[in-house]
Amino acid sequence: MPDPTADLAIPPMDRAAPTDLPHAAFGMGCFWGPDALFGALDGVVRTCVGYAGGTTDAPTYKAIGDHIETVRVAFDPDRISYDDLLRLFWTAHAPTRAPFKRQYQPALFPYTDAQAERARSTREAVADRHDGALTTEIIEGASFYRAEPYHQKHTLRHDSTLMAPFEALYPDACTDSAAAALANGYAAGHRDPTRLTEDQSRLGLPAAVLDRLRTVAEQRYE
Repeated sequence: MPDPTADLAIPPMDRAAPTDLPHAAFGMGCFWGPDALFGALDGVVRTCVGYAGGTTDAPTYKAIGDHIETVRVAFDPDRISYDDLLRLFWTAHAPTRAPFKRQYQPALFPYTDAQAERARSTREAVADRHDGALTTEIIEGASFYRAEPYHQKHTLRHDSTLMAPFEALYPDACTDSAAAALANGYAAGHRDPTRLTEDQSRLGLPAAVLDRLRTVAEQRYE
């Protein structure tokens, strides 16, 4: 197989991605899955997993304290709204199920008053549709701490061919790469693989890596 790191260049979508975007953060159990789930969405520009909602400073995976595994997304409000993100959040976890550990607690972490209002409103609407009490929390004003590099883009990271160009370009974990977020979504089966035809130029991946991504996406897409 050709060297997947040969003739690399910063992906076009990374060069074009704005930096002054709003953020939203969600706790939905283990953060690996939500990282890929949100990364596959049109309008989500970047994703990063980490820890939020606790009282200890500088949590780590081995010393997480009372923090919650969290995915934080940077999104383009002209392409996707916070309400769109909330709809995915509420449908992608069981809001009445109690987690067996605090770190897997389902939670919303609003960054603004407007987000907090929408979080409370949608929680009330979801509660009306369930007989049991909701366990999902709303935690305002929570600090976010990035998780270790080996947790970032977990699905992508576990395929050496797919990860090789990103590791070469972004040795510090590619958490700020829009292309890595999208590729991670494909690799986890959350984006229709036929869309690679329209996305491949933005991703800017070597041909061998793109072929591998298409194969993996076709195997996992539901």
